[in-house]
Amino acid sequence: MGGGPEHFVRNGIERALRDDGYEVAVECVEARSPFRAEIKTAFELYRTLAERVRAACEGGAFPLVLSGNCNSSLGTVAGVGADGLGVVWFDAHGDFNTPETTESGFLDGMGLATAAGLCWKKMAASIPNFRPVAGDRLLHVGGRDFYPEERALFEQAGGTIVGAELIRQTGVAEALGPALEALGARAARVYLHFDLDVLDPASAPANEFAAPDGLDVGQVREAVRMIGERFNVCAGAVASYDPGCDKGDEVLGAGVAIIKSILSAAARGRD
Repeated sequence: MGGGPEHFVRNGIERALRDDGYEVAVECVEARSPFRAEIKTAFELYRTLAERVRAACEGGAFPLVLSGNCNSSLGTVAGVGADGLGVVWFDAHGDFNTPETTESGFLDGMGLATAAGLCWKKMAASIPNFRPVAGDRLLHVGGRDFYPEERALFEQAGGTIVGAELIRQTGVAEALGPALEALGARAARVYLHFDLDVLDPASAPANEFAAPDGLDVGQVREAVRMIGERFNVCAGAVASYDPGCDKGDEVLGAGVAIIKSILSAAARGRD
């Protein structure tokens, strides 16, 4: 999945956005420390990312993060600031495990729980301007693969889940509308986060962890449009794309479409 961001760049995402009228600057965030360790290096990257995101916002630009995994959200949330911020998280998985609940030991499965202040507190505090996002300002969309303890923890924290099954059964507007209305009472601006395995792997296999029965790109774009009509979209991320799983570039095309939807939603909030 670490190859996903560069795959987007190599395949013309910058040119595609410029053709749509956007001014685009591409920056690469890299670890500088010579000693690499998973947790240490990860949080080093989030600290650097937080600084880059904050600089982009202060310069009047929209920060769009392409990341190998979802924990980049910690740097983005810190960069835009947690005050009055809602997080809309599109993902097949909950990403709300903690070291005490995880069965896999996968650090990337703890990103949203860390953003909510439930784990890795000392490491998260090392990220400039990081403050947790309140649980009742978290909206999870398109999920269908939660550990039972993880789901219970998310609901206990006050988060809302609009799962893929409900969206398929009732449609995007009916499933998502009430949740967005509730979130709107608590947040005026949102960070839009996309793990591309929110998409159905039958047509768009984003990575080896993708669970069946996900959303299609049309449903995702409709959801983004609804969010843009209600909120100031202040940052976005597209993560967890493994080009090796995407033999026909279906996910690449879907990812470009989602990125364009994010930017369109963000522009609507700035009008």
